[in-house]
Amino acid sequence: MIKCNFNKLKLRKAGGRDNSGQTLIEALAGFIVIIPLGLMAVNLVAVVSTSQSNEQWAELAARAAAAQANEQNARKAAENSLARAKLSSIIKSVTVSKVDYDLARGQVTIGTTMQVAMPVPMPFLSELECHAASIQPIVATPAPI
Repeated sequence: MIKCNFNKLKLRKAGGRDNSGQTLIEALAGFIVIIPLGLMAVNLVAVVSTSQSNEQWAELAARAAAAQANEQNARKAAENSLARAKLSSIIKSVTVSKVDYDLARGQVTIGTTMQVAMPVPMPFLSELECHAASIQPIVATPAPI
């Protein structure tokens, strides 16, 4: 004798829907949104990291320039210090963009420009230009007599 318990059987109601197709569509729509957000997060981390490096290099270049006696030597010292900067696949170049050697104020200002290639190129953003500036007191001026 076979016993059947119809109370435990799940019967689909007339006109009821199967949710497997809806779940698939929701998952695909979620991935279409989540994947670009994740890729943008990778780019954001790269921009923050490289901009901090640019600020550090600007400070090193300003320190090198502050030890010079005139603006021409200060520019040359800043360029030499940036030439030792290690470039990567993300950081394309670092250059001196501005040198302000002000003896009246006793300070030198060095500006740097860094070209950054995004690790995940987006249609609207594949390369970025970062600027940084640093001010250091001039330490190479002779004392007045």
